[in-house]
Amino acid sequence: MVDEAARGQRVGAALTEEALRIAREAGARSVDLTSRPFRGAANRLYERLGFRPRESRVYRFPLG
Repeated sequence: MVDEAARGQRVGAALTEEALRIAREAGARSVDLTSRPFRGAANRLYERLGFRPRESRVYRFPLG
């Protein structure tokens, strides 16, 4: 997550692009991420960078 003061300055895009570069260099075949639906700007960024939504469910079992 990018600090509110730095939003709109391509910080999120730069961080994500660097993570993708590192993943490619390491031989990764894909990169998955999760983002909550209400994070509209982040979700739009990921789609602009080429991420595509997947149908999936995330389950959590609370222990505390």
